[in-house]
Amino acid sequence: MNANKLPASAVAAVCLLTALPSALGLLGWKLDFQHVDIPFDVFPEQSIKPQIQAYYDLAGAFLHTILEWTAFCTAIVTGLFSFVHYRLKRDVTTPIIGTALFFSGLLDAFNVLAADRLTFPVLDLNRFLPFTWAVSRTFNVAILLAGTLPFLIRRKAMERRTQPQELRYLLLVGFLFGLMAYAIIQIFAVVIEVPESLFPESPVPRPWDLLPLILWLFAGVVVFPMFWKLHPSLFAHALLISAFPAIGAQLHMAFGSTALFDHHFVCAHILKILAYCVPFLGLILDYGNAHRADLALRETETKLGAARQIALSLLPPDQQEAKGLEAAGFSYASEAVGGDYYDFLHLSENRFAAVVGDVSGHDLAASILASQSRAYLRAYADSLTDLSDVMTRLNNALVIDTQQRRFVTMFCAVVGGDRHSLVYAAAGHQGYLIRKDQTVETLDSNFLPLGMTDQGQVEISKLDDLQKGDQLLIVTDGITEALSPQGEQYGLNRVLDFLKRNSDRPVPDLIAALRADVDTFCHGQPPADDVTVVLLRWNA
Repeated sequence: MNANKLPASAVAAVCLLTALPSALGLLGWKLDFQHVDIPFDVFPEQSIKPQIQAYYDLAGAFLHTILEWTAFCTAIVTGLFSFVHYRLKRDVTTPIIGTALFFSGLLDAFNVLAADRLTFPVLDLNRFLPFTWAVSRTFNVAILLAGTLPFLIRRKAMERRTQPQELRYLLLVGFLFGLMAYAIIQIFAVVIEVPESLFPESPVPRPWDLLPLILWLFAGVVVFPMFWKLHPSLFAHALLISAFPAIGAQLHMAFGSTALFDHHFVCAHILKILAYCVPFLGLILDYGNAHRADLALRETETKLGAARQIALSLLPPDQQEAKGLEAAGFSYASEAVGGDYYDFLHLSENRFAAVVGDVSGHDLAASILASQSRAYLRAYADSLTDLSDVMTRLNNALVIDTQQRRFVTMFCAVVGGDRHSLVYAAAGHQGYLIRKDQTVETLDSNFLPLGMTDQGQVEISKLDDLQKGDQLLIVTDGITEALSPQGEQYGLNRVLDFLKRNSDRPVPDLIAALRADVDTFCHGQPPADDVTVVLLRWNA
């Protein structure tokens, strides 16, 4: 189902209901309430009281009141719901259209109250009702056009409006629509005589209804389709579909109705209610879609939260105890889950390994691949002693798993049992050796990122002269590319300078201080990429 269209079944139902009154009339089942006959099998003719006769004489007026009041209630509820919709979705087009329907409903209420002589005296209903119908229908379609045309004519200007500007525009439109409705009501309250508008013998019995008919045709054929195309939503599509019963109502009135409460008169009022109900249906369906989307979002958030907890549980403790070494690290994702991970491994022959991996992307798939990489590496490192063999096996496994659609950059360093030597594999990832004298050596990549090709053996490099006070730094680009509110990157130099200035601090404290410094630099803004830092220091 298209989220911006009414279901085909709903559109078909509206079309069927629009045609149904005409079909009933053609079949001889007319909804005619001009004269309602008293059932003499229930009331013997000689026992009929004037009150009973009056009730049957007023059956058409009663039905008219019920239909108009139903239309009023539907329009009012639709208008109010449109503001709730705006609060949820911030689509200013919806409350503007809802405001138009709201004031159309108020005008309908005024008309029926006046027709029932509850507001001011109406001398001739045969003049008043046809004329006020034409005026109210013209008002209805005119303010709908006034509410939608600015979004077509001044599209770019309307799209650039800020939320306060939208609210001011909405209040202005509501004030103007209300002023127009009030002016119409005042005119009818003062001018008791209205023009003749019903000509039963004419081919067009109600010529005043041609104007709203033409406007509705223009709206339904030209304006509303363009509006829905430029501002696709269920409500906009419902507005377009509501033109069908609105046009049908005007056809009944302009060319069919020759008297008050006749078949075409009743059909037109029923179709007007249907025209008000369709936008309301659009709002209800949109609320349903929003509710389902919210449930899906919450379910996704729950799953991501669970995945995040699993990913965090796979990380080692922030600090590690290893003879002759201080080791610590941290990692956090830019979103709910990420593709970075780090690990510390205690290997045979008193060796100690530190590894940092960065999977392409930082979504759920990246998090799963990071977990797979960790599992593979641990398994191979337990059974193999040669780092090149371990990394090659890992690379080949990732090529098979990812079908070369994803890759993993990885830096894996293994400190020898004597603590003075180091071998490392740098698969598309750099490391940095900070010497005791504060000089920095870049340990460049010596192989392609893992998972890209299964051709060749992963190369390793070796260092033999490691001394007390030397430090090995492995980071992902999330920390170096962390941005301040001014758009400045934290950068590698700032990381290295911070570590040099604070080299006298214990490694766990130093890592925690670095993380705090990055957070301060970014003023709490979330990073654009996952952040991982691992630091090893030789202390013996």
